[in-house]
Amino acid sequence: MHQIFLATRIYDDEILKIFLSVVCGSILGFEREIRGKSAGFRTLALICFGSTIFTICSYLLGVEDNRDRIAANIITGIGFLGAGVIFRNNISVSGITTAASIWISAAIGMLIGIGEYTLAGLSVVLTLFILYVMDYFQFWIDDRFQNRDYRIVFKYKNDCAEVHEQFRTLKLRYNSLKVSRTSQHTIMEVRVSGKGDKLEEFNDWLLDQQAIDSFNW
Repeated sequence: MHQIFLATRIYDDEILKIFLSVVCGSILGFEREIRGKSAGFRTLALICFGSTIFTICSYLLGVEDNRDRIAANIITGIGFLGAGVIFRNNISVSGITTAASIWISAAIGMLIGIGEYTLAGLSVVLTLFILYVMDYFQFWIDDRFQNRDYRIVFKYKNDCAEVHEQFRTLKLRYNSLKVSRTSQHTIMEVRVSGKGDKLEEFNDWLLDQQAIDSFNW
């Protein structure tokens, strides 16, 4: 009778772990879902849930010497899933934060699997803090320290002096300056750094210049 009671209590603990993993994964997935990311509500819930199940299997199998073997394979599998949501588009890369969310969801699932509920709960809170609160800091930093690569095409031969003067007026920094000339055009390629609103003022100024045929960044 005592053995039956003990077995029942053990499996009650495993059921609790499974439900907690689904809840934690769903919380993290909800944040990704409302932002319209590729790995959303169901995906992160399943990843956290699956990591917990594999962690439970690692000690229920009764292998004492290599309990970390399944955990190591979980990390390998999560690496493949994370790589699948990272996309490269020309010079930009997207999906890295979602891949990191997949990674941390698996780690939280493993914590729940070994019964470290406090650490798992703290990890969920800190993950939400990073995804929500630090997003505002990142926006502030990106706005104040933007970098844009401009290609400005002048209609006629031009020494670009007015552009340089505009950089000084708007307090914009520039480097990697390259100027080339053809029989009909002068082409300036330059990397410009500064606040977002100042860069938008610079765009408006470029649009008003009759000597500029086109520009892009």
